[in-house]
Amino acid sequence: MRSLNFLKVAHKKLLHIKLLLGIRYGMKIRIMGKDGFKVIDLNRRKAIHERCLNCLCWIPSEVTNCTFKDCQLWEFRTDRGKQNPKQRQHAIRLYCIWCSGGQPREVLKCVSKTCPLFYFRSKGLKKTEKNAS
Repeated sequence: MRSLNFLKVAHKKLLHIKLLLGIRYGMKIRIMGKDGFKVIDLNRRKAIHERCLNCLCWIPSEVTNCTFKDCQLWEFRTDRGKQNPKQRQHAIRLYCIWCSGGQPREVLKCVSKTCPLFYFRSKGLKKTEKNAS
């Protein structure tokens, strides 16, 4: 019985350390928010919306009225309506390439674990892109 309690405590401590380090736990991800770090359930749609909020100082009305139409995420910024998941993933990939200075290989080396797009940056990579980096 005593060893079982020890394992439970050790497991909780490990999960806490993972959250502090920004390691993904299920769908809960630690990202930068308006008032510091926060842990939220995140999917691609929410990740794009969170990134847009981050870009526009966490003012929701600014996200809706965003005029930066050259941004790859612009079409998906409002987190509403029917959206094609493949196009959304492609937009995330293009945004990450832009953020990495136009270098696709640098996307995989990204160290910004508090970016909402971090965990979705490399999904759908072609095998040649994965092997090239």
